[in-house]
Amino acid sequence: MIGRTKPDSVELEDKPADSHVASTDQDRFGKIFRRNTPYGTVTEHGTMFVGFCSDQRPLTTMLESMAGLPGGARDALTRYTRPLTGAYYFIPSTDALLRATAAAGRTT
Repeated sequence: MIGRTKPDSVELEDKPADSHVASTDQDRFGKIFRRNTPYGTVTEHGTMFVGFCSDQRPLTTMLESMAGLPGGARDALTRYTRPLTGAYYFIPSTDALLRATAAAGRTT
């Protein structure tokens, strides 16, 4: 289901097409920095996924791939998980902020 070995988390050479690793392949979709953080109690718990990227497209195409939208297989991980919410946030670079303030006629 994940596409990695359980004991040492090594990516499988011949990973199933519906594995999570195949659905989110960074060589295919682009590089992202990602972290999963556990939360909750014994009775109500889960993980919060956070992904960072200089462009929104890799994150979008990975999510589409997980859902099987491009005509591929749905990510096997989605059979055992239930997303509660989701969001995208944009954080402009310092240069972009300086350009925006200059264009508005303000100085920093």
